[in-house]
Amino acid sequence: MLSVGCLKENNDSDFRVSLTPETSKKLIKKNIKVFIQNNCGLKSGFDNKDYEIVGAKILNSAQSVIESSDILLSINPLDIEFKKIPNNINSKIFIGNFNFKNNIPDKRFTFLALEKIPRIARAQSMDILSSQASIAGYQSSLLAANHLNKYFPMLITAAGTISPAKILVIGAGVAGLQAIATCNRLGAKVTGFDVRESTKEQVESVGGKFLESDYDYDDSDKQGYAKEQSSEKQKKQNELLSGTIQSSDCVITTAAIPGKKAPLIITKKNVESMNFGSVIIDLAGDSGGNCEIGNYGEITNYSGVIIDKPKNITNLVSEHSSLVFSRNVEAYLNLIIDENKINLDPSDEIIKSTNLNLEDKN
Repeated sequence: MLSVGCLKENNDSDFRVSLTPETSKKLIKKNIKVFIQNNCGLKSGFDNKDYEIVGAKILNSAQSVIESSDILLSINPLDIEFKKIPNNINSKIFIGNFNFKNNIPDKRFTFLALEKIPRIARAQSMDILSSQASIAGYQSSLLAANHLNKYFPMLITAAGTISPAKILVIGAGVAGLQAIATCNRLGAKVTGFDVRESTKEQVESVGGKFLESDYDYDDSDKQGYAKEQSSEKQKKQNELLSGTIQSSDCVITTAAIPGKKAPLIITKKNVESMNFGSVIIDLAGDSGGNCEIGNYGEITNYSGVIIDKPKNITNLVSEHSSLVFSRNVEAYLNLIIDENKINLDPSDEIIKSTNLNLEDKN
């Protein structure tokens, strides 16, 4: 019988878990054994009993889970000394969000990287980046509202009318669109900007106003991601955004380029032009940041402007971020498991894109 094991995240600052009781139950119904490392779901609101009720077995250590399972699940790169795993333990499959900087750590095992899921219709249900980005966009709006010393919505009170907060969201990918939608629901006046003109309708569909100009749009690659811009285009973009940044109560930046440093969008000069009490939420902090001021994982007060570059923002809703990640994993497992057997078909575009062993040249 095929078995799947869930390992506890060794990153103490990440509260998520890769397999929830909900998904465990579905796998067990398909005659797949499920092993859970002791207390791996506690920070996401799932205790051992939640897993045991659906039929999963709790094991005390990561080593026990690895030895017992055919497929191992995690979210972050594993802090495992693979060389210490006995030679008689092989043919294991590790699935997660690895982002290995170098080659795979041990060629005895297969590594399937979910961050490499291609942007095709058939793979949408497996897309961990989109599901987590949506949560980040939602939470960035709440962080902005919490930091800002103003109301978001327009209010008509006995003391007079209070104008709505003006929000600028830069980057209209999944995170940006969710930020626009959430800020709009909170009653703010929201403007969105992206270098891809195709996002204009999407921005407007979630309640935002698209920042238009004579800017040369459509800087997207074949998969729809924003491309790295030339220095000339970056300069023109900054000129376009400067006035809107200055007049905004809050700016949320989500601009990122896969595999590369995040583009610098908000300069020190831009920050200095903003009003006292304004807020910047920089969601690209883990790849260098879109704002010149501040450090990843820190909140900076620069001349009265609050700059927050949150780390592990999905922790703020760890139950739901774990839930959607686990559902993405389930969809991927449905692809590679057929009649209780693993089938890593190299001709399948999704499997080919995610199988790091096929990429490893050494």
